[in-house]
Amino acid sequence: MRAGGDPCIGKTHGGKGTKVHALVNAEGLPVALSLSAANREDFDEAIPLLEQLPHLEGTNLLGDRAYGIRALRAYYAARGAAFTIPPSKNWKDQWEWDREKYKRRNVVERFFCRLKDFRRVCTRYDKRADSFSAFVFLAATAISFAILHS
Repeated sequence: MRAGGDPCIGKTHGGKGTKVHALVNAEGLPVALSLSAANREDFDEAIPLLEQLPHLEGTNLLGDRAYGIRALRAYYAARGAAFTIPPSKNWKDQWEWDREKYKRRNVVERFFCRLKDFRRVCTRYDKRADSFSAFVFLAATAISFAILHS
């Protein structure tokens, strides 16, 4: 799109798509959200997403193997955050990680499951990234209310 800016649509083997990136707290409430094209790597959006938080000191970040690259681990340490991310099996520098803490990562997966309940988010009918982003934020707000009032 020319005048509307980046539509956040990328081509993949499965077709065109958009990724929604989210940070959620321990209760599953969304803290920060962003969009990217589907052909971008997940870790490319990690630092801009974490920059939305005022401080990370004393927090424990849970993530999958994609968020364990060296640059991100250095970023977590510089911001004073601990992380529970398993190393990829083919990496030479393996680190210790707590399997019991890692089991709490399903909170993020449950958030995305709830987000996919909104058909408009799941199918992305919006052509512009700003209107799609607005509905993702609206759906995240509805999820927050459902969690807080259950």
